[in-house]
Amino acid sequence: MAVLLGQWLMVLVAGAVFAGGAALMRRRLGGFTGDTAGALVETVEATVLLAAALVV
Repeated sequence: MAVLLGQWLMVLVAGAVFAGGAALMRRRLGGFTGDTAGALVETVEATVLLAAALVV
């Protein structure tokens, strides 16, 4: 049961970081480019890995 809770926590973290990053890009840059999408993917990945390390 704890494993499922941890997995859902990582999904929530990823969603929150993605939503925040997307909103920031729309506001500051007026949209997305390939470079900003790639940067957002890397940011979400690093954040989820950090959160997973903190949970364990």
